[in-house]
Amino acid sequence: MQRLIGAHTSTAGGLHNALYEGKRLGCTAVQIFTSSPRQWKPASVAPEQVQQLQHARAETGIECVVSHAAYLINLASPDPDTRQKSLAAYAAELHRCAALGIRYAVVHMGSHPDFETGMDLLIASLRQLLAETPNSVCIAMETMAGQGSALCYRFEHFARIYDALPDERLVICADSCHLFAAGYDLRTPDAYHAVWTEFDQLIGLSRLQVWHLNDSKKPLGSRVDRHEHIGEGELGIGAFELILTDSRFAALPMLIETPDEQRFAEDLQKLWGIVGA
Repeated sequence: MQRLIGAHTSTAGGLHNALYEGKRLGCTAVQIFTSSPRQWKPASVAPEQVQQLQHARAETGIECVVSHAAYLINLASPDPDTRQKSLAAYAAELHRCAALGIRYAVVHMGSHPDFETGMDLLIASLRQLLAETPNSVCIAMETMAGQGSALCYRFEHFARIYDALPDERLVICADSCHLFAAGYDLRTPDAYHAVWTEFDQLIGLSRLQVWHLNDSKKPLGSRVDRHEHIGEGELGIGAFELILTDSRFAALPMLIETPDEQRFAEDLQKLWGIVGA
């Protein structure tokens, strides 16, 4: 089985270029933005973009492409206008992914100053998106660090979503930095296994289908989202050894978003070294 290890690569000059950059870095999977991450305007996909991406997949051998939705999206926003823009932007993302043959569209879970109201709005938004977007694309809900009024930094928050929406298209993207910042310790075997026992009981391990591998600049439970290079932060290399050698996650795409793109190859080499490739 080929391990799916890669990075969030640049689409400068075209979406397909992210795969060629990924190949240069030694990736077997990549994450991309299918449109500008800092603009509201929903973009459509041209037929030539689909063809170019298919050609790049064939040339590079990188079949696994994950998308990351725009940072502006807040599906739980207290402002109705922002919430509607967010719904339109993420729906457009899901449609683009369907056209491009991308299975997972990672999205941040949003924020709201009142947790209960925010969760209700988030669930309503997800319900609408599930009803109105293509079945071929999964909504990959990212575990959050808990910064500010962010939602979904605890497993119980996701369990609440699944209680309301037991839909197979709703999956989890686990971010190692965010988990750690939210208080989930992945550094020792005992702590690591306790985290996934809790996750399995509340959510179910089969729901976890994408990984973001990032070390953390900030300490356990800080609720501050600051990525660090692999093995150079508070998590340390041992946490990544536990994740990468866990047979339950061996088939999942594992993607870095470390701070400096110039060091992606170095970070990836550390991960490949752990899996013995």
